[in-house]
Amino acid sequence: MKGLVWLRNDLRMDDNPALREACIHSDEVHCVYIYSEEQMKFHNGADCKIEFIIDNLKSLNESLKEINVSLTIIESEGFNDNANKLLNILLDRSIDNIYWNNMFGTDENDRDEEVKALLNKNNISYKNFDDQVVYAPGAIKTKEQKPYSVFTPFKRRWIEKFNIDFLDIEFQYTPKAKSEVESNVHEFNFKFQKNHHVDMSLWKIGEENALNILKNYLDKKVLRYSFDRNDPITDGTSRLSPYLALGIISPKRCILEALKKNNFELDSGEKGIVKWIDEIVWREFYKNIMFSFPKVSRGSPFQDYTKNIKWRFNKNEFQAWKDGRTGFPIIDSAMKQLKSEGWMHNRLRMVVAMFFTKNMLHDWRLGEAFFMENLLDGDFSSNNGGWQWSSSTGTDAAPYFRIFNPITQSKNFDGEGLFIKKYIKELKNVDKKEIHDPSEIIRKEVNYPSQILDLKESRLRAIDAFNSAKN
Repeated sequence: MKGLVWLRNDLRMDDNPALREACIHSDEVHCVYIYSEEQMKFHNGADCKIEFIIDNLKSLNESLKEINVSLTIIESEGFNDNANKLLNILLDRSIDNIYWNNMFGTDENDRDEEVKALLNKNNISYKNFDDQVVYAPGAIKTKEQKPYSVFTPFKRRWIEKFNIDFLDIEFQYTPKAKSEVESNVHEFNFKFQKNHHVDMSLWKIGEENALNILKNYLDKKVLRYSFDRNDPITDGTSRLSPYLALGIISPKRCILEALKKNNFELDSGEKGIVKWIDEIVWREFYKNIMFSFPKVSRGSPFQDYTKNIKWRFNKNEFQAWKDGRTGFPIIDSAMKQLKSEGWMHNRLRMVVAMFFTKNMLHDWRLGEAFFMENLLDGDFSSNNGGWQWSSSTGTDAAPYFRIFNPITQSKNFDGEGLFIKKYIKELKNVDKKEIHDPSEIIRKEVNYPSQILDLKESRLRAIDAFNSAKN
């Protein structure tokens, strides 16, 4: 019996339920990955992310070879041709069953329904699995059998229902029968043209490296996570988000290894570990929101009244924000980190997004798209959830009158100005007392721009816009 594994956001062998099931029930196993530049660009996929995908496909191919599983890359023009392309492979290779792990988003769901319909029409068996979440999407519900829209009660219920058997993910692969089909990963023309300035050496390729990053973080830094996670210059976070976003490591693996360090306690014991697991559960929460409230993946706000907000738009301000030239050092340094690393510290993502949507009063969808266009770890549900939280349009969102002051945030979380100095060379010699809000004299001396807006006036403008939308 032959099995086909349709790889998507699961570029790994460890804790890959679709691959595991295929290897258990098939003598010969094939893998296929549908590569679509159009699909990625339609979802604002960053160039650095596409490069990371290509490199990790090549790495995964080498691992699959060790168990005689071939990986075929197929070119696609989008979503609509996926069903027929998969059917052609199944029929051409006389494959009996196909397996895949589920994704989130309406385009992906609609595509998968087309695939299922065509498979049923041709009497081909399939199995699909949830590998990005611990519980099936929508399974965590309130007593009224409604989906949660606030994280804290969601997590409480998540813990109440938890069973360690959910993390029974260990599996030993054994070689399968060798296929006549050879992998085409190295011959395939990805037509990729590098158009980014991210230092990709920061991000090691392959699941073995991802697992090592996890191990080293849990061994050396996780206990201080509660203390260090908000300090952008301190390397206090795991930086596993790109690997989670592409499925190079699974959330279940992360939770399991963290629990081993905490006597298998989810909500007690080491505060750093508990808080770090919280962040994994946040990812699941946002995926549940996207599943239960599909409107958020169609560009709509979760809070319906916020459709009435009269967002403003200023081309020069928008460009200054993108270029890291707003005149607010913590904002500008964060945006420069994004461009140079394809990643931004989580605290700064909130500060930057709130500045964009409240002080600048620009539509959150513009910022959401720009982040996806530049983030190596761009995850649709998490990015959407984060932007809607910051803009007070989403679920469990910050109150609309809660507006971070970027200068205060800078002083609180980058007191010495080390993060600012790392990314804004013009300010590298400015005293720490001045660096968070340099005087006009200093700005002229070092050629650093003036502030693009007045914080007090822009705050009042935002509150007025939200009040008007409510009335």
